[in-house]
Amino acid sequence: MRFKTILTAAALVAAAPAMAQSPQPTRGSHTATVAELATLCATPASAANYAEANGLCRGFIGGFAQYHAAMTQPGTRHRPLFCVPDPAPSGAQAAAGFAAWAQANPQSANELAVDGLARWLVAAYPCPQPATRRGAR
Repeated sequence: MRFKTILTAAALVAAAPAMAQSPQPTRGSHTATVAELATLCATPASAANYAEANGLCRGFIGGFAQYHAAMTQPGTRHRPLFCVPDPAPSGAQAAAGFAAWAQANPQSANELAVDGLARWLVAAYPCPQPATRRGAR
C-alpha cells in the first residue's frame, strides 16, 4: 500500500512541470453562449435536428434548475435566486420562455449560457420578498 502511494506521488511530481507549461483556456474549449442555447431552444419541431436540439436545451435548463434547487434547499446557507412555481412550467414552456428572453435581450447573446439562463430565471420566477417586521430597528 505504501509503495502505491509513493508511486502516485512520484507520478504527480513528474507531471507537474508539464501541467504548469500548458496554457489553461479561460472558458474551456467550447462554452455555450446565450445565443447558442436560445437557438437550440427555439428549434421548431419540424426541423431535422429537433430531437437533439430539444434534448440539449431542456437538459441544460433542467440541469441548472436542479443544481440551483440542491444548492438552495432549506438548511443550506444559500438563498434561492429564483422560485419556480408549483406546478413548474413544462420543459417546452421553459425552452420557449428562455428563447423569447434571449431574443428580447440581444446584448446578452455572447455571454455564457448559464449566466443568461440565470438572468432569465430570476426575471421570470422572482422569489417573494420576505415580510418586514414592524417595529424592528
